[in-house]
Amino acid sequence: MGRYALTFPVKPGSESAVAEIMSGYRGPAPGGAPGRARPLLDRTSVFMVGTHVVRLIDIRCTPIEAIRHLRSQPHIQAVETLLQPHLLHGRDMSDEPGVRRFLASAVMGVRIARSEPTGRADRHATLYEAAPGRGRELAAALVRQFPNGEAGVTVCRRRDLVVRVVETAGEPPHPIAPPADLVHEVRPMTLVTDRTVRPGP
Repeated sequence: MGRYALTFPVKPGSESAVAEIMSGYRGPAPGGAPGRARPLLDRTSVFMVGTHVVRLIDIRCTPIEAIRHLRSQPHIQAVETLLQPHLLHGRDMSDEPGVRRFLASAVMGVRIARSEPTGRADRHATLYEAAPGRGRELAAALVRQFPNGEAGVTVCRRRDLVVRVVETAGEPPHPIAPPADLVHEVRPMTLVTDRTVRPGP
């Protein structure tokens, strides 16, 4: 199982519309060969704060394979059409070059600091905007901190944008306070959707 994260910005003023679109669409088919015990897609969680959208996905294939599978489904294509007017940077997911351009602009580096084997605990995310040029140091500092009771910790980074996702069956954790010189702003993110994909019959 691989864990990946994607991030993209939306236009100011579009936050509510994007949250509604991302929370309301029908989940994708699991993918994979007919009768396959394990689907390509396992779990996807979408978080938002302000104009930032972060999607955390657990898949049993490469990101490009997952996106090929998703863009082949009409209802996912319809979601893309709805999102387009709200994206700060337009994207074309209709062909392979467009998919690769999107991945190049959106993929976050992921470090799994600690993870439960089931991967089914509740997810909570916090966005950390690093001080200019300090994103790598900030991510490393967050990976090293494990408060008691956290079942899993994943840290995702794209340049100076760092997201820490905690999986826990208990109360939502308090955001960690990293060294003050590394961080510009800390904001809790809202979980917009969290879907576990079940194998078909």
